[in-house]
Amino acid sequence: MSQQPDWLSLPVEIWLHILGFRISLHDLGVLCLTCSRLLSIARPTLYRHLILLSQKDLHPNLSVTDTFALLARDAELARSVRELTLDSHSTSETYYRNPGLVQIPSLRNMTQLKRVTIIGDISRHAGAATIGQFIQILHGLQLEELRFPSPDARRFMLAVKPEHLVQLANPKRIECNLGVDNGLLASCYLNLLAAAPPSLTSLSLVAHRLYSASPMHELFNLHFPHLRSLALASASDVGPSCPPGFAAFLSAHHTTLEELHLGWNRRTPTSNPAALVLDTPADLTPDFLPNLRVFRGDCRNVAMMARARMRCLVTLRDLAVGTAERDPQAVIADVRQMLDALEVAGRLSALRQLDFELFEWRDAEREFMPEFVGRVGALCGATLEGWRGLMPFGGEWPLDGFAAFPRLRAMRLPQDSTALTATISADQVYVATDVLGCLHSLAETCNELQEVAIVDRRRADDVCWKIDRHRVLGVAFRRVE
Repeated sequence: MSQQPDWLSLPVEIWLHILGFRISLHDLGVLCLTCSRLLSIARPTLYRHLILLSQKDLHPNLSVTDTFALLARDAELARSVRELTLDSHSTSETYYRNPGLVQIPSLRNMTQLKRVTIIGDISRHAGAATIGQFIQILHGLQLEELRFPSPDARRFMLAVKPEHLVQLANPKRIECNLGVDNGLLASCYLNLLAAAPPSLTSLSLVAHRLYSASPMHELFNLHFPHLRSLALASASDVGPSCPPGFAAFLSAHHTTLEELHLGWNRRTPTSNPAALVLDTPADLTPDFLPNLRVFRGDCRNVAMMARARMRCLVTLRDLAVGTAERDPQAVIADVRQMLDALEVAGRLSALRQLDFELFEWRDAEREFMPEFVGRVGALCGATLEGWRGLMPFGGEWPLDGFAAFPRLRAMRLPQDSTALTATISADQVYVATDVLGCLHSLAETCNELQEVAIVDRRRADDVCWKIDRHRVLGVAFRRVE
């Protein structure tokens, strides 16, 4: 009789390798409850990426207090925290009853903290002295990344004293979202960025006043000698254009930039930051942005880059394009101009990831899809591994065109109830038979395809299928929970 394996006797290193796979937070929590040995192994993994909410399900999240108390008395567990999110966003009814998120004793124990995200006014239960201590601790940690991804952090930023604000500026990566800001808040972020040391490598900024004369235009007078990643977008309703001073700022940093994100336009009726466009093609040269590997922006930017014969397009690895147009014919015209310019320049020969937010489910766009797939296949089909963009179902799918993508490994298809004829509920996904038929044919056409995901912006996770290939059964889809 074969002996059952003793899983608990496995070395810690093997368990850590197992836990490194795709395991949900819920499953990790359940694993912690099984026995003391697995608790000691799994709990540090559970706390590595810590998200603390002051409000949950529209009620004060009182469990946050217990978490802070645990980390204050268990210094070893606190040292396992690498990423910390403090989310104080709340409804007005519970705003003052929610627990505070600035807890100095527990933060002092997080000595290995690398990334901090601040959402909402985390300062509302803390005095000026406590906020000063909080910032001094962050300064001493030499963070890699500091993020203010939501304009909701404005009250916190305005509560920080100027001398403490300077201490927040030492991370290598800084992200700020001012939203529809006032001048005072813009000055706070500008002072923070002005104090950033030469070690700053990544800057992400969404600001309403990028186009105005004051005060954010002063940003473009700053210089960051090691800047490798730049993301800029406007939160205003100004159409795609080049804000004053941006061309000179980009020229001053173009030799070090590897990633450039110039806003993102979605055709869906949501509040997305508006795209910036590069200046006139006359200001672009073949040697501009020589080290660029990732680009995100309006498709008109890509067309200008191609017309300028910019050599970086040859080595570009990741491309994401959107459009500010709404009319289907205008969208198709913009996309054709981009493809025409790329075909003349002969670029995108190293592209691995393509992300496009261009199409909806209109009849004209469905008819254009085979042309789009065919022309993209000719430009980068030999190297492309990832594809993300709406592929309207219904009618004939351009499966023959996908034969040009021999290395395609993953697809992300944004969900649209009309286009996909799929009904997505909280617990289950029902996909029409004709959609699954298209996906099966696609898997048979692209021999390296490993997974297909339907992305719904209303859900936290993608609905993903892994592809199993069997000699007898052919292609089968396995749902990944």
